[in-house]
Amino acid sequence: MGFIRTQKMVYKGNTGLWSVERMRRIGIRTKLVVLMVGVALVPLLAALAVLLVGERSYRQEAFGRGLLSLALSEKRVMEIELEKDIEMMGVAMTVPSVLAELNAVTEPKSDVEIKARDRRWSSLTESSPEIRAIQSGPIARVLGRMRADISMIAELRVTDRFGQIVAATDKCHDYYQADEEWWVRTYNGGKGAVYIPSISLDKSTRLYSAMVCVPILDGDRVIGVVKAVLDLNRWQPGTYSTVGIVNVRPSLVGREGFILHSQETMNGTIKPFEEKPEGWEHIIRASREGSWEVRGANAQAYTRIQLPHVLDGLKVNMSPWILMIEMPIEMAHRRVAALTLTVGLLGVLLVTALFVTGVLLIDRSIINRIRRISDAARIVAGGELHHRADARWAGTRLFGVDEIDRMARDFNNMVRKLHRGHDELLEANQLKEDFIRVAGHELRTPVSFIVGMARLIRDCDDIERLHKAVDTMAFKAGRLDEVIQSMFKLIPEKHLGEQLSLDRVDLHELLGGLEQDMRPWIERRHQTLIVDVSEGELTLQADRMKLRDVLENLAMNAVKFTPDGGVVTIRAYRQLGDRIRIDVEDTGPGIRPADQPHVFEPFFSGGDTLKHSTGKSGFGKKGIGLGLSIVRHFVDMHHGQVNFVSNDTGTTFTVVLPLTQGSPEEDIEG
Repeated sequence: MGFIRTQKMVYKGNTGLWSVERMRRIGIRTKLVVLMVGVALVPLLAALAVLLVGERSYRQEAFGRGLLSLALSEKRVMEIELEKDIEMMGVAMTVPSVLAELNAVTEPKSDVEIKARDRRWSSLTESSPEIRAIQSGPIARVLGRMRADISMIAELRVTDRFGQIVAATDKCHDYYQADEEWWVRTYNGGKGAVYIPSISLDKSTRLYSAMVCVPILDGDRVIGVVKAVLDLNRWQPGTYSTVGIVNVRPSLVGREGFILHSQETMNGTIKPFEEKPEGWEHIIRASREGSWEVRGANAQAYTRIQLPHVLDGLKVNMSPWILMIEMPIEMAHRRVAALTLTVGLLGVLLVTALFVTGVLLIDRSIINRIRRISDAARIVAGGELHHRADARWAGTRLFGVDEIDRMARDFNNMVRKLHRGHDELLEANQLKEDFIRVAGHELRTPVSFIVGMARLIRDCDDIERLHKAVDTMAFKAGRLDEVIQSMFKLIPEKHLGEQLSLDRVDLHELLGGLEQDMRPWIERRHQTLIVDVSEGELTLQADRMKLRDVLENLAMNAVKFTPDGGVVTIRAYRQLGDRIRIDVEDTGPGIRPADQPHVFEPFFSGGDTLKHSTGKSGFGKKGIGLGLSIVRHFVDMHHGQVNFVSNDTGTTFTVVLPLTQGSPEEDIEG
């Protein structure tokens, strides 16, 4: 009975806790529902107030911004078209036949001949030899193809560097052009400049048109000028209806406020340069960013058409053009008045749907996700460091990341760091054990030998034996020093911030010294050493001693694992991206695939470290497994990267280092 009562009490206790927890959950849901009601109703009332009280100004603002957006878009299209025309004219005038014909003109005709030609020019017909000459030459054929390809071009003409007509698609009104403003501004004293004047009536075509004048360059010399007359009726012919459902018309306005081109000038309702739009004083001061405002019965948007001051290295002189788009403001109000009721009804339906949907999704989107994070915390607390919290739900992609997602991400990051720290602690403990084991073996043997030799020296009177004992002690002490230095090179100098003693290192000099030091080992093994350093300066900013240690370790490893009579190759050259690459290649048996992931780990030598066969150059001699660890450590300090490729014909280690040391290099390729 006692046992049963205990169970009932626990059950009751759990029921009570569950009830309290449920009450708390209901409390959160209730608060959220109340919050949703307030958040849904207040915006609805505010939206209705805006629609009923401020609908007129809102519509004006919306249509005004729409007009301005359209004006900026059309302005940019016109600027791009002008830039393309300029580029096309410049490219077309660089064909060899054009350059040859213009370069052939080395001096102008006499003033008498020029004046005589100008006097009789107006009386010449299309069949006159002078007119046929400028309409049938090589340059004229190029101009003809340009006009055929671009329908908006009404006329093209080319002059030499003295202002004399050399080619044209139509008969010009006179022969000598150097006294025309467009020619003077384009020639620009021999420096050349792109010139686009204001829209005007062209004397030859009798069209209100835009001129684009571009210098013809041969290298840095201006050898001629090409002028294109653009027919505005073909360049800007349309009527736009892109602001809502309201038709709008663009107009081009000049610097004095006159309408230069519009739908009315095209259909003959008004003539260019005769009428000004309302508020033209403000319009002609428009900036490139544009502006809009309501003037009288119309809404106007206007912006300045202006090319960059320099285009392809040429100065650009362009008279101000203003693009204006206007529409009757009452038309906009009338067309969208019916939207008020529609928007209101849609708002009510939308808020209701959101409210119902929100109540249904509260548990899934908030409560259940928090519960999953809590469950994950309990599992991790039980020792399952591989477990991760999952706070995702079906609406994550739709609504984006929220605080619960970030909380789950932070929790997972915390567990991930805890897991990583746990693994690093295990690795550090293993490394410590390896260090103690290797250090005990490596240090005890030479020390024991030195102690034994010291006792021998104390009791020995034979000079020859004493000399041999001292030599042996020196060798063992040197080995002891080598092991100690290798171990301490891997100890991070945290108190010094792992500082580098940077200097300008010449790889020609460094590899030359290394080659000399390696020569005895190479000759002992009857090997061939090839040091291939690219010609020219090959210097970098590095710690000379550490870089020397890197190259010496890699080179001596190559010697040890290359059979007698084999080849060891060291190459150094500069890569793109201000990096230097050094390859150390041997012709040995390669590294076993099972050992390759571990070659840079401390104390790894492909076998039992305590049974290594230390040797400076003997074939296949294995040390205590610190050489490659030192290489990677020093390369990392230089913000570089070390990789290797190995197969049964040999191994190549590659070191890539930045030329200068600053912030760490990213994405260094081996």
